[in-house]
Amino acid sequence: MFVAAAESAALWRCKSCGKEVSNRWHHFHSHTAQRSICPYCPATYSRIDTLRAHLRLKHAALLLKH
Repeated sequence: MFVAAAESAALWRCKSCGKEVSNRWHHFHSHTAQRSICPYCPATYSRIDTLRAHLRLKHAALLLKH
């Protein structure tokens, strides 16, 4: 799914979309159908860690009530 980018040894080019990325694991999840859904708003994320960051930033007051 990835090939080494010619411009930098630290970057990889995605064969699916052509984007150059430094973290293949994180980018791979952007191409999967599985989504993590916010329980408080319509936001969805391809990675659970991104959802957790969203919850801490956007819904901190709601999290403190639990």
